[in-house]
Amino acid sequence: MIGAGTESAGVDLGELRRHPTIRFLVVCLVISFLYVGYGYVTSSSRMTPRLRERLAQNPVTVNVLVTSKFLPEEFHIRIYQQVGNMRGVEGGTAKLYTVSPANVRFLARHYWILRLDLAPGDNP
Repeated sequence: MIGAGTESAGVDLGELRRHPTIRFLVVCLVISFLYVGYGYVTSSSRMTPRLRERLAQNPVTVNVLVTSKFLPEEFHIRIYQQVGNMRGVEGGTAKLYTVSPANVRFLARHYWILRLDLAPGDNP
């Protein structure tokens, strides 16, 4: 009787794979990885050559113009304010000053950013 019931206590991996909750979690993970991966793969295409060249010089901070695909709303403005000093918005372009290179790369990974450019007057 010591071994009685131990066979039913094991987990059937095939049955677990077919469980709707597990399938849903796998789909969510795949979508999340694709979203994050897309941001990493396309981030450098959102930065202008001038900005990439300036970032290669390892500055402490840079001033950037952030152009989004649409007018920035409160959500976007809050992100801008977290990464730099915002000095206004003209159309879909926000002026951000004293942005660290890491935060420039962070912004470049967002799908709603159309272009990141070096702001006028940002000299090495």
